[in-house]
Amino acid sequence: MKKQKINPIPLTPTQLQQRQNQLVVLDARSWLEYLFGHIPNAQRFHPRRILNEVSKEQAITVVCLSGHRSTPVAQWLLEQGYQKVYNLQGGLIAWKQTGYRTKFGLQP
Repeated sequence: MKKQKINPIPLTPTQLQQRQNQLVVLDARSWLEYLFGHIPNAQRFHPRRILNEVSKEQAITVVCLSGHRSTPVAQWLLEQGYQKVYNLQGGLIAWKQTGYRTKFGLQP
């Protein structure tokens, strides 16, 4: 019997903005993309660091540019036993279109 795939919970930019202080925000893009603009307090996704430093009970939102690269990362987190994994719908593009600010540089 094939194991059923668990999907991350979709989250809109407004929902993320309202709950950002309750979530770990992971950016699944390259360091260069991150450098040129990311959601404030978003961390670059490093699998080993996340597994070692983030509790499985912690709510996590995964972000990329449009929402396509973040989906497999979010699914991987669910497979690792994380219980509350969200995927930002529309990614950073939607975040910016909503009018929310981005931060530049390599610091979250």
